Amino acid sequence: MSDTEKELHRFVIRAANKNIGIEAIYGRMKMYSEDFLTDGPADFVVQSSQEEILHDGAEFRKVNPRGRVFKGEIESIVLLRKIADALVESDTILMHGAVIAAGGEAYLFTAPSGTGKTTHVSLWLDKLPGAYVVNGDKPFVIVGDTPLACGTPWCGKERMGTNAIVPLKAIVMMNRAEENVMRRISFIEAFPRLVEQTHRPEDADKMRRTVRLITALGKKVELWQFNCNNFRDDAFETAHRALTGGMTP
Repeated sequence: MSDTEKELHRFVIRAANKNIGIEAIYGRMKMYSEDFLTDGPADFVVQSSQEEILHDGAEFRKVNPRGRVFKGEIESIVLLRKIADALVESDTILMHGAVIAAGGEAYLFTAPSGTGKTTHVSLWLDKLPGAYVVNGDKPFVIVGDTPLACGTPWCGKERMGTNAIVPLKAIVMMNRAEENVMRRISFIEAFPRLVEQTHRPEDADKMRRTVRLITALGKKVELWQFNCNNFRDDAFETAHRALTGGMTP
């Protein structure tokens, strides 16, 4: 039986305060979504196609010529893109970053892949009792009166994440450096990095709405630049002290 002849995997997940219907060709997406499944009716439905999966797989090979392509993995990204496009209409954006929660507040660390987000978040887990990862790679952010960081099934190859929604206090833009230094930055300074690390819809109207949401978000959360060396003993203490304004545990 060909992939196109297989019965679709139909299910509903609850993420970013929405019930999202998914019709998937492969079973990987449902496996990833186990902690997010709901019996409630869908607010909207997304579905992938073999053409989209093949297209995205070809694009993946251009960047990773030796990488192994799993169609179910590629499909999960196709579906995420469609969900992100739809959620923009509900004042929700998809960001690339790792979100740690502690003391009832969330902190989003964003940077290009390989900068050390996951390593730094792991330091928080090791050193701060009660801290947990909301999402390790692709969180949704609801841009309301109080911005909310939301867990999603797309939580990186380490599968670090929780089905949780936590008030977002700060966004931290990381750079590799020799010394650990945290610095508050303005929205003007942060804006290019925020756009770079946010899903950008191809539809022009949705993209304009995304920029407006990024602008609104930047006025409601703290914005920081973190020159970071995770291999120095003060990496966690430097970030935690600046973000919480308190003593390190």
